[in-house]
Amino acid sequence: MNQVDMIELAGRVSSEMHVGSLFFSGIMFSVGLVIACNIAQMADRVFLFLAGVLPGPVERATPGSLRFAAGSVTLLSLIGLVVEIRMGLT
Repeated sequence: MNQVDMIELAGRVSSEMHVGSLFFSGIMFSVGLVIACNIAQMADRVFLFLAGVLPGPVERATPGSLRFAAGSVTLLSLIGLVVEIRMGLT
């Protein structure tokens, strides 16, 4: 069993490919990748936005923790994209 089959098995659903799910996974992958790779200091900008908007001790977090969370979102959305595309092709 190769890695693509393992990823598909991990995210398998009982339905066929949905365009909305494919679109959502693609958008989340793009946004997560931009924040995780810190393109144009996007992690710092999102962190400053969240620090101004969210209540509570947001100052204890760092842009690095935001980059880690964005990397996790990127990985999960990549799994969703692989599963949806594989379901659509079979």
